[in-house]
Amino acid sequence: MTVDQSQFPSDELCAHRVLYVRASDPEEILLSNAMVDDLAQAIHGQGHAGEAHGEPVAELDHILRRAREWADAERECYRLIAESPRFADTQSSIVSRIALNSAPMALVSGAWLQWLVSSGNGDSELSTLVLGMYATDVGVGHPRSDRGSRYSDLLQDLGLASRAVPESRLAAEPQTLDCAFELPSVMLAMSRCGEEFLAELLGADVCLRWMGLLPPLGFLRNSLHIEARWDSIDLGRQTRDTSLTIARTFIAANGGEAARLLHGAQWALARVQEWSNELRTDVENALDPAFEMAEMLRLRARQAAVYHDDFLLDGKSLRDWFLDARDGGAEGFMAALAASRLVKPGQPDGSRLLGSLVDAAGPMFRIFSPEDVGVIRRWIASLGKDNGQSAGSSPGAGRSTTLETDGGESIGTDVSRTTPPGLAAARRVIVDDEVPATIRLAYHRLLRRGDSPELRRYALTYVSDWLDRSRAGIERVRKPPRTWQPGSLRKWLLDQHDEQDELFQAFGDLEAPARDLVIDTYVQMAPLNLIDGSWLSGFTDYRQASSDFGHFLFATYFDELGNGERRLNHPLIYRELMREMGFDLPPTASLEFADWPGFRDESFELPVYWLSINRFPRRFLPETLGLNLAMELSGVGGTYRRERFNVRAHGFSSEYFDIHNTIDNVATGHSAWAADAIEIYLAGLCTRLGAEAAEKSWERIRVGFRSLHPPLPRPGAEDRCSAKT
Repeated sequence: MTVDQSQFPSDELCAHRVLYVRASDPEEILLSNAMVDDLAQAIHGQGHAGEAHGEPVAELDHILRRAREWADAERECYRLIAESPRFADTQSSIVSRIALNSAPMALVSGAWLQWLVSSGNGDSELSTLVLGMYATDVGVGHPRSDRGSRYSDLLQDLGLASRAVPESRLAAEPQTLDCAFELPSVMLAMSRCGEEFLAELLGADVCLRWMGLLPPLGFLRNSLHIEARWDSIDLGRQTRDTSLTIARTFIAANGGEAARLLHGAQWALARVQEWSNELRTDVENALDPAFEMAEMLRLRARQAAVYHDDFLLDGKSLRDWFLDARDGGAEGFMAALAASRLVKPGQPDGSRLLGSLVDAAGPMFRIFSPEDVGVIRRWIASLGKDNGQSAGSSPGAGRSTTLETDGGESIGTDVSRTTPPGLAAARRVIVDDEVPATIRLAYHRLLRRGDSPELRRYALTYVSDWLDRSRAGIERVRKPPRTWQPGSLRKWLLDQHDEQDELFQAFGDLEAPARDLVIDTYVQMAPLNLIDGSWLSGFTDYRQASSDFGHFLFATYFDELGNGERRLNHPLIYRELMREMGFDLPPTASLEFADWPGFRDESFELPVYWLSINRFPRRFLPETLGLNLAMELSGVGGTYRRERFNVRAHGFSSEYFDIHNTIDNVATGHSAWAADAIEIYLAGLCTRLGAEAAEKSWERIRVGFRSLHPPLPRPGAEDRCSAKT
């Protein structure tokens, strides 16, 4: 996605708009030393109220208290806007201005948590808390129930959605101030480098949630008489206490990084203050019809100048007047218009500018939108009147609600330009821009969420080669069915479940394999099962997690990592099984784990496929849907029951297999969700692009299904690909 910057005078001011679009793309490569340096400068080079001198938890509480005090004071300033004598005439315009300027933040509310949990850290206490809170943000289990979608619904009700969706359209919206993109763009970019900016993101997050409904949004809630899910739009309403628990958990485990978390909170507060103050000033100015008229002329000037070379106004061509307006000189143009025969001051209905020129037979028919006509009407009506209020004297104008710290410094004062040591140290090891030399090293590096260009290319090649193998001879494969019929997958699931049960019954009296063989089998599965669900981690992306079909995949991933309860975390359950078998394995994310001599190299092949395909939730969407169906169906009905028998026969816990046999069930569990996700995806394709597009995607889904057990890479080779059981 790209952004048309031609209407914005400063490339520097547009940088956050461009970053906003780039960082919204889950397949964009953002991680680089240069990007980390830029983000560190954005956070630690401004908006800092001093280093942490006291006890970190107490200092955080102090920052949050100040944030709430500021938000309360700022809400009062916004309330005063409605008391302006001009507000009744401009209410629709003011509401639109505030709604559009709140959109960059509100449409991605909570999205900065999207990549904080990775395959390497998904079993930690902090990750469990973060993923649980993020699940609330995206409305886990329900389509389009994320906070951003709720705000999008509000924009739809206001008739503004077409100006704000998708991200590239919003970034090109000229009535949205540049400052509205700074905080969300930087936080989204940090989320793509989440392991490097974990402390700052958690600090910013808790600060934002403790502010409550942001003051401009509070103004909208009080001004509108339409139904809206304000509890969802308010980031802190359901999650405020959880965010504080997360911040305190981080501080307890990472005391040396506490200052970075505090700095992130201070930075977020400073950026929200600047945005809210600038927006409020813009809104107060917009109460003056002359301000809106000048703004409209400036925004229309580039196109209008082309068609008005031969019309003179006060001895000057309209083309030149428009060019002046584009460069900020609209006041002279407006004075000439007001004095011309096109306008009758105070009488919009009697003015040619709103009469014969713009009616169905006029030369400017449909040139002005209804909103433009409203701006012109208010401006003409205001000419010759003086109600004692100018653009700079509206209620609250010029009033700053930036609060001071106890030491007398303003929160938001630029007093530090140093990158903290912890981040500087992290930067040195962020980008190893070389192709992984071994499958083990690839596994280790792919456990992270952020990629260098070379690592991303490695992942793309690995997935492409794996799928090429899976595609070979696919026409001879009967599972899943060669053709898709709407609504057919649920019945097919039941048939497969019956078939797997029959196989289990036929061989149910077999003895368990020898103890050493059982142990070796499950040890070799550890690189796979300790990253359970990782083939779906791309669906933690904000837009994917709440889409019509993606919400099934995110809910599945959430289940694999415990559904907010660490005791149900599948990797942790499997790690406990390893301990029962006598192996206290190194942490999964460590290089020691990948290099552990007890693993064979082939034990990393399927895990690396999972970790590679999760980088491409859009490019390989059909294949991921098929892989997910194969994964969730692979054990229910038979295999899990057999695995349960095998481990229990030697005195080991069967909890890992028991929990999968229940939550993967074909009626209400992960297998059913996998089928439903495919049905919804293909039905949508049929509606949008036709049956042929759905047929092509179904063929790719079949390839993805087969990719769990692709054909052997060469004749006679041992099959090194297995399911999580």
